Amino acid sequence: MQQTYETNLRCQKCLTTIGPLLDAEEGVLNWSVDLDDPKRPLTVDLADKADSDRVVKLMGEAGYQATPVSSPPSKQGASTQSTEPSTGFSLSNYKPLLLVVAYVLGATAIAESIHGEVVWPRAMSYFMGFFFLGFAFFKLLDIPAFADAFSSYDIVAKRNRAYALAYPWIELALGILFVSRTLPILANCLTAIVMAVGLVGVAGAVLRKQTIQCACLGTVFNLPMSVVTIVENSVMLAIAIFMLMRHLTS
Repeated sequence: MQQTYETNLRCQKCLTTIGPLLDAEEGVLNWSVDLDDPKRPLTVDLADKADSDRVVKLMGEAGYQATPVSSPPSKQGASTQSTEPSTGFSLSNYKPLLLVVAYVLGATAIAESIHGEVVWPRAMSYFMGFFFLGFAFFKLLDIPAFADAFSSYDIVAKRNRAYALAYPWIELALGILFVSRTLPILANCLTAIVMAVGLVGVAGAVLRKQTIQCACLGTVFNLPMSVVTIVENSVMLAIAIFMLMRHLTS
């Protein structure tokens, strides 16, 4: 039996809060939440003899509201703890990410124009720096919420919350090092390690077709985890390795 509830859930942190309660409930077979829908519908597959009001009570205990509705939403691609595949790539879902990348490219171009000529190694350092500073900004807006979302897929953050809480500050520090072009070997080495570790978790989530929130821009935007996230991490990893090898051989 499937029942849908209109809720006031807002972000991945909310899902992390209600997840253990719903997962532990014997009558709940599966559940998903569509954070893209204004009504934030919670769709629950209940056992035949399960009481649908029990879900309302569990949500209330967690501090959230859940109002039963007559039929499940038709929209797919919900934010969920299940492994149902999403409907695919939608450019509109990644508008915030594209805007941030445009900012990074624009800031890099402006920084290079100040020097009067384009020097690619220096431009790549600026790009890495502005990238980390921009992404760190959104994570720092709500570090605990970011940590909750990040720990849902990162292999280190799952085991060590301190790493998840420190991650925005790590990005901020790397951004400063790259923009100031200070300690380039250390900066690129740390970036390669962080990006490689992150890539493992991201790739695992995508391969398992988990429709969870990507925390690359914190929890301000509900970005879906997808191949786009793999490309993002891979590009940063490749640039870091290239720059590291260049510094070691120069």
